[in-house]
Amino acid sequence: MKRVVVVLLCALAIVSGVSAQAKQWKVAVCLPGSVEFFAVERKGMDQAAAKYNIALTYSDAEWDAGKQLNQVENFVAKGVDAIMLCARDPQALLPAVKMCNEAKIPLITFTNTLGPDPMGQYPGVVTFIGINDTAYGTMMGQMAQKLLGGKGGNIVLIEGEPGTSAQRQRSDGFRAELAKNPNFKIIYSQAIPGWTKEGSLAAMEAFLQKGQSFDLVAAEWTDGAVAASKAIREAGLKGKFVTALEYSKAVEAEIKAGNIQMTAYASIINMGFLAVETTAKYLSGQKVPPFVEVVPVFVDKSNVSQHVPEM
Repeated sequence: MKRVVVVLLCALAIVSGVSAQAKQWKVAVCLPGSVEFFAVERKGMDQAAAKYNIALTYSDAEWDAGKQLNQVENFVAKGVDAIMLCARDPQALLPAVKMCNEAKIPLITFTNTLGPDPMGQYPGVVTFIGINDTAYGTMMGQMAQKLLGGKGGNIVLIEGEPGTSAQRQRSDGFRAELAKNPNFKIIYSQAIPGWTKEGSLAAMEAFLQKGQSFDLVAAEWTDGAVAASKAIREAGLKGKFVTALEYSKAVEAEIKAGNIQMTAYASIINMGFLAVETTAKYLSGQKVPPFVEVVPVFVDKSNVSQHVPEM
């Protein structure tokens, strides 16, 4: 009889374990706006969600911090198992931390940080998955140094969506790196709402109409660089350098053609996968690091064929 009881208890334990593993976690993913980057990142997220049996619900804040905060509040009210937040604004979304903490819902940030730390460290946030955007901006500064050398030059800076952590931190890293050489001077900078190619093209054309001398355009994302390159060619200017961050088919073609000289690349799909995978590990009781870093690599004409663009 005792043996039967033991066997039954073991069987119950096995069934309980299987049930725990089969539980489908409900996770909210709060995106700041709609751009191709996030469409690609979602591919990796969906892959990880299928692997780890997670039901993802996406929201799009349309670049409105207030709307995104309301979306977080709604997900808290629904009692999701975790919230993954890519913040529209690193300061305006800070109340989300208190909301989630009080409801005992884990808050994971990815791609865009909360607070000023480029490694995404903020009390009440479980972990940040993404690139150190200050270091990303530093890489952009290193590109300028490599292309122009110690003689320096006049720089045009095309920045991303104003107020996002990516825009702020990439600009900070870039400016800090250029400040090491007094021969570098940023003569014009413009942040582009929505990270659009159209906005970048308009900003670059407006600058070119001023007739100021410049040596290099540094853009904080792919479309900004492609637009700058187009404007320069249409103006008939020669000997100007263009650099980017991130990687796309358009940038790949421009690098091969010699119109864009350098960019820095990290897999967007992998970043999305890691974000959901890290969330799954935390929900299953595993310890996760406070920063899951995705490290970019330089891409230029010498190694462009070794990297496959995801956008």
